[in-house]
Amino acid sequence: MPETAAWTAPELPVFLRRTETAQRFEFIPSTTDLERSDVQAAWHRLLQVRRSPEKLYQLPAFFKYLQETKEDGAGPCELHVIRRCSDTRIVGIVPGRRMTQKVSVRLGPLTVFKRTVPVYQLLGSVPLIDAGEEGLSSFVLNSLLQRHPDCQALLMQAMPEELAHTVGGKGLSRHVLNGWQNCHTVPLPEDVETYLQKFSSKKRYNLSRQVRLLAKEAGEVSLVRIEHPDQVPALVDAMRTLMNAEDFSVQSSQVKLENLARNGLLHSYLLQCGGKTVALVLGTHSDEVWHVHNICCAQEYMNLSIGTSIIHLALQDAIVHFNFTHADFGYGTPNQEFRSTHVLQRRGKLLLCRRHGMADLLFKLYSVQNRMNEALIARVKTARKRLKERRQASK
Repeated sequence: MPETAAWTAPELPVFLRRTETAQRFEFIPSTTDLERSDVQAAWHRLLQVRRSPEKLYQLPAFFKYLQETKEDGAGPCELHVIRRCSDTRIVGIVPGRRMTQKVSVRLGPLTVFKRTVPVYQLLGSVPLIDAGEEGLSSFVLNSLLQRHPDCQALLMQAMPEELAHTVGGKGLSRHVLNGWQNCHTVPLPEDVETYLQKFSSKKRYNLSRQVRLLAKEAGEVSLVRIEHPDQVPALVDAMRTLMNAEDFSVQSSQVKLENLARNGLLHSYLLQCGGKTVALVLGTHSDEVWHVHNICCAQEYMNLSIGTSIIHLALQDAIVHFNFTHADFGYGTPNQEFRSTHVLQRRGKLLLCRRHGMADLLFKLYSVQNRMNEALIARVKTARKRLKERRQASK
């Protein structure tokens, strides 16, 4: 009788490979173990080697902030620790929380139906796990879905396009809601002079001139950095003045901002002229990145480009006093003044769900109709352009 060859790991059937992976790792809910020394050490070690653009949301300090602050529409934050069974080494720290994701299927301007999908959000988007552990990503993602059966998908709010292939696994489908989009960042050099050299001499002159004109019309210009809890009331007053009522609620915003400041995460600015605040930048920071969330300006000085001025001054302050690698403006279109300094990064809202489930079908349907709407809009724009050209030619 011929000798039977032994199976090697790559030749194992899929169900055996899954079993083997499950036996190599242990998935442990560990919200109450936040302060344990081994958890903290592993947490900081993994933060140093992972490549998420949103490390801010994976910091222990941000986790504490979430514990102290109730976020609208989100469940309590949870911490999961993944240990290697062979030696109990921590190979993953995964903070997350339950949320909902609204999905609307439309036909042109008509909404066919809307649905609110319960999802589980992975804070920081890129899972905070040891990339050298084979099968770990799939194990973690499947474990999260198994632990939260009420959630129909895993949400990764800002997954970099180049890292999307590193997440997923058997039995999971990937969907990018609204497709990959450009996020705008500004690399921050070691000194202000190097930063200024990115602009042409004319642009540098215009940026300085804008600040001079603002001082001439509104009073002496000063930039105030907001980092500490006792500075928050001034920031809240500025938000109340410069934001519309829909964007701002004084009570809840003040509590959140004070908690951010206590945890060392707040990094905002006020631009004052003659002691009066005329613009603000609402921001937070990690050790490496300044995140810009909102820019608000007094309408009476918009003709003086105060939005451009406060960002220009704030970036210089960040370069002088901090060691940030870059400023991150997230999704959207920046002011034309700073296009020359911006570096685009492609990110998307990535959803992972069980293959062939109802959520999988819904997200596929959404993607199809979204592509159809985009094609329809493109055709309408082309038709309008041609009609305009014909009218001009007939004149």
